[in-house]
Amino acid sequence: MPWILALGMFVIGTTSLSILGLGPALTRDLATDPADAGWLVTAFAATFALAAPLAQFTLGRRLAPRTLILAGASILAASLIWSALATSFHTLLFARIASAFGGALIAPTSAALAISLVPVDRRGAVLATVFAGFTLATVGGVPIATWLTLWLGWRGAIAAISLAALLFVALAATYMPRDTDAARAPRKQPAKSLRLLAPVLLLMGTVGMLSTQFVIYALMGELLGQQFGVSAGGLPIAILLFGVLGVAGNAVAGALSDRVGPGPLVWASFAGLAAFLSLMLLDLGPYLGTVVLAGCAFMGTLFATPQQSRLVRLVAEEHHGFVLALNSSANYLGIAVGSALASALGIITGLWALPAGALGLLALTAAVTVAFGAINR
Repeated sequence: MPWILALGMFVIGTTSLSILGLGPALTRDLATDPADAGWLVTAFAATFALAAPLAQFTLGRRLAPRTLILAGASILAASLIWSALATSFHTLLFARIASAFGGALIAPTSAALAISLVPVDRRGAVLATVFAGFTLATVGGVPIATWLTLWLGWRGAIAAISLAALLFVALAATYMPRDTDAARAPRKQPAKSLRLLAPVLLLMGTVGMLSTQFVIYALMGELLGQQFGVSAGGLPIAILLFGVLGVAGNAVAGALSDRVGPGPLVWASFAGLAAFLSLMLLDLGPYLGTVVLAGCAFMGTLFATPQQSRLVRLVAEEHHGFVLALNSSANYLGIAVGSALASALGIITGLWALPAGALGLLALTAAVTVAFGAINR
């Protein structure tokens, strides 16, 4: 069951990020400015960030998880078909907004459903399994979509993603349980003083950690090529290594989160990421630069699973979907903030300042985490 939910996350991740590779082809075909492709990313991210918590707050209380996921999957599949058939940029933009709404119904509900099916001591492992779908989308889904664009055009690439979405609909409808209450373990009711402040601090940590990472990731190609001297031929290999270690970090988080607890993993992620970012301030050359950037991917994805585990511990079971939706929104907000800061630093000071900016954000995130620890005592 978690792997079926991971497929849904894979489709969402590929849908949201594949536009980076499809952009030049579709803007050329639709006779629009190449810069307009950025609006397709922004529209998806903004819609997802707003819709995820709102949908959980309004619909999550009235509809069963199975219903929400199937509804979201159907919307996502239909909007992808709509995207493949779009005859204008504005039509494609509206289809992307619909895709984001479908994804916003699926992602937090999938995470909440997954942890409801296992005992408390297996939450970390199952969250890592579900989240692996999104990680795999960055490693495999986006490059495959870009490759398909060369053979089938951007419409064919989006149509292929829609087939994956239809497969998810079919599998979810067939195998998703209708009643999850029997497998639910009892949860500790949090103290009233923790119901607001502690989750807010944790969500600020999510924004900070994603911002830290995307200060580096947003201009990864330029950083590798211009700052560390990676050749054009070596760039795909460097990005592949980056993705592979990202998947490895997620796998390690799933294996260790339930054994050592989420707190130590979060601090290990901070310490490791700080070490790799500090190394990026040096003149590393192409090989060490590639390894160090891949190390950032490992340490960054080590953070996601324990962060979600800490969130669901703070609230009653009926609010799991809502706080996980807020965490999804915080992820997209962090991506937007980090990418914007990367662009600003790159223009104003140059690429060399990106690791320094990321270290500053990481220090602020660590301070918020310390504040959370003080509040949560």
